[in-house]
Amino acid sequence: MTKAKVWLVRAILLLWSVQLIWLAWYFAPEVKELAQSVADRRLGEEVRREDPYYRWLQSLAGLIPSGATYIFLDDYEAGKEIIARYHLIPRKHVLLSPNVPPIFLFYKVRQEKAAFVIIRDKERPPGPGLSAALGSPAFQPLDVPGPGLVLQVDYLKVRGEFYD
Repeated sequence: MTKAKVWLVRAILLLWSVQLIWLAWYFAPEVKELAQSVADRRLGEEVRREDPYYRWLQSLAGLIPSGATYIFLDDYEAGKEIIARYHLIPRKHVLLSPNVPPIFLFYKVRQEKAAFVIIRDKERPPGPGLSAALGSPAFQPLDVPGPGLVLQVDYLKVRGEFYD
């Protein structure tokens, strides 16, 4: 090996070791907590507990009875609906678009005998169906802290059929 190649290999090894030292210094505060989580085999649980959406779904799982039906207003593309369905099993799940027309939302509530309407993102402007639901006495908002909105529904108070 020539002197230039030896010098190049040493420079690369030096830069690599400096990078490792910097990473060890940067992540030092989390290392103890991470080691404890790995030793207790609760690493995945810790990550999920940090997610506000997960905590919100856990509170919904305690709130919604296991035999109830809920309507989830969300865009399928977001992927959050699948996570909600997983955490809220065995409850019956109906997915509708956030921009569902009021007539169709009310029809599905009556047809499915839905007890709850769940909106994933309460910061998003309400669609026409949700706006009508918020103005109806059959839909009562519940105070569940989290990223979404939960409405308890008395489907017997919902009037009208699909073609009204």
